[in-house]
Amino acid sequence: MKFLINTLTHWEEPPRARHQVAYALSKKYEVTFIAANKFGLPRINSVSVNNNLTVLKPYFFVGNKIRYRLPIINEIYLLWLFKKLARKYADYEVINFDFTATKIFNFFNDVIYYCNDSFSAISKHINPQIIARYHKKCEAFVVSHAKFCIGVSPKLKDELKKFNPNSFEIALGSPDISKYKIDIQNNPRREKYINISLMGIIRRYNISYKVLNLLLANDNIRLTLIGPVEDKFYDMIEKKEKLIIKGPLLGEMLYKEINESDITIAPYVARLTDDADSGVGTGSKIYHYFALGKPVVISHMAGLDAIHLPDGFIYVAKKEEDFPELIYKAHRENNSELIKQRIEYAKNNTWEKRMERLIEIYEKHEVSK
Repeated sequence: MKFLINTLTHWEEPPRARHQVAYALSKKYEVTFIAANKFGLPRINSVSVNNNLTVLKPYFFVGNKIRYRLPIINEIYLLWLFKKLARKYADYEVINFDFTATKIFNFFNDVIYYCNDSFSAISKHINPQIIARYHKKCEAFVVSHAKFCIGVSPKLKDELKKFNPNSFEIALGSPDISKYKIDIQNNPRREKYINISLMGIIRRYNISYKVLNLLLANDNIRLTLIGPVEDKFYDMIEKKEKLIIKGPLLGEMLYKEINESDITIAPYVARLTDDADSGVGTGSKIYHYFALGKPVVISHMAGLDAIHLPDGFIYVAKKEEDFPELIYKAHRENNSELIKQRIEYAKNNTWEKRMERLIEIYEKHEVSK
């Protein structure tokens, strides 16, 4: 069995669900990952990551960030891309993470749609509304035409079922960090400063800069950002001299940096507003943090209610002002037993185990055809 994974994501980004799916499947199967396109003359470069995993890096006249917001250009690009790939990858099983990829069905049969974020969530951040409507229409088409769909929480699965009854839940998973040489702290550090880290793509519409400003106002807090930081987001930070920005890190360097923190955070901005119940996911960050034994202070997400984490794993903020108090609480309550429990939870909920479930669903659908 061979897999072709289509995404809207650059390979060099902080690890997200689609990266982890590719890595996990490549442990047993041949996997080709289609990254988001970059600006340049139309072509597709190929990079080998390991013996089973290849990344395709397309280039096109318009870069990805603009391209998928322009309906006509997006359709032209997708037709060009899938036509180029159709013959070589005709016998691959296709997993699609791109909610705009309606043209994929012109060239590939039995496409699986994997949705690891709020259903049509991107539409809430795009103007004019004609583009938002285009995205909603695209995702409805992609979901309804998929062989089956995967959602990462019960609520997200239920949203997908409205368009495709063959929709299933597969929770997010933890990365395999056993191959890295990382000395995980078995006991919490009680130093002068509380070291906090935030991993991800840090932009105004997904991360609350107000939370960061509240944290930086505390003299005994040090905050490290791991990943690309939007310029306009950075401009809104009040005490920039206290902020440590590491930029994008991958692999061992990423996990070593997270390991240096006492507390980890996920201040998703949409979950700290009147729209707080709209989040149907669980936040993939928490699984990376658990793999290193870290407690997490996170914005409320409806998907978290379904995974029933033990006390002391996460501390849920209902509003921005809750974050400093919860960070101090998480720091006080952290202990060696909780650290071990979080690490054990991560080991029992890996992406490899999640992909076993995906293959099980796939095989059942093959038998029923």
